[in-house]
Amino acid sequence: MGSPWAKTRARYLGAVLGLLLGGMGESEAGIELRLGTTNADCLRCHRMQTLAYRDRKTGEIIDLSIDPQRFARSVHGAAACIDCHEGGFDRYPHSPESLGQRLSCLGCHEQDERLSERDYRFATIRDEFNASIHATSDAPEAQGFDCHRCHDPHVFRNAQIGQPLAEIVRADNQLCLSCHEAVRKSGSGAHLWLPKRDKHWAAVRCLECHTPLTPAGQPVSHQILAAKDSNTDCVNCHAKESRLLDRLYRYRAENDLKGRGLWSQAIFNESYVVGMSRSPLLDALGLGLIALTVLGLGAHAWGRYLAYRRFKGSQP
Repeated sequence: MGSPWAKTRARYLGAVLGLLLGGMGESEAGIELRLGTTNADCLRCHRMQTLAYRDRKTGEIIDLSIDPQRFARSVHGAAACIDCHEGGFDRYPHSPESLGQRLSCLGCHEQDERLSERDYRFATIRDEFNASIHATSDAPEAQGFDCHRCHDPHVFRNAQIGQPLAEIVRADNQLCLSCHEAVRKSGSGAHLWLPKRDKHWAAVRCLECHTPLTPAGQPVSHQILAAKDSNTDCVNCHAKESRLLDRLYRYRAENDLKGRGLWSQAIFNESYVVGMSRSPLLDALGLGLIALTVLGLGAHAWGRYLAYRRFKGSQP
């Protein structure tokens, strides 16, 4: 725990840097510092939680702080900052040209040598996104919408093999609900048609209803549909050929099969059985009964074997 003076000093330093960043575009004279370009060099400033500035046009507070621990655990944790932030960042103040860069995920991800091994194709994602409500809406909050609105490149993590489905669903839905906060309200009309709304949100992703099935073989589409075009037919999920089997559950089943083997996947899979809400207690009791049956059969066979030997030993 740092001293009160250390915390105050860090707070003031962050505020000063924020003011400098906010005014750097107007000042051509002044001190220019030469900086290193390693991640550690960048994080010397950007790890400060108070590092931010106010956009002069919109009045919005732009947060420039990066959590080093969360970044290290993210999908980009092994990348260098300058892999994405190129040019002009080796000097401070950073040049207005470098700060105005529009970063594109395709610039790196479509050049990846492992492209053929991936489930996701970023060129396909781009085309799906361009047809989505996030790209076509005239709403002010949708202007300038890009990948980073949902996938913060400094903290984003893919779902891990073996990760419980409930955690995957919660993390995915939080991306949506962080902006669409109004739908959480009990009186919100957007999901009045959906019975047991909160239980659905805990079991399936928003994407299951708000994206179309993808013909490209990817686990999920990035074409977010408008409310009027989204799926509101229960039969699409609650049927023998449920769309969930081709999306969330199929993806988890395939990866669990690779990572833990057929036996573990068959017994401990987390797939939803249509028409029957799974009960962990009944699952445990069922497995217990199977184990007791196997033990009983084994004990019976052992007893028969001992009786046979005793009988054979008593014969003249």
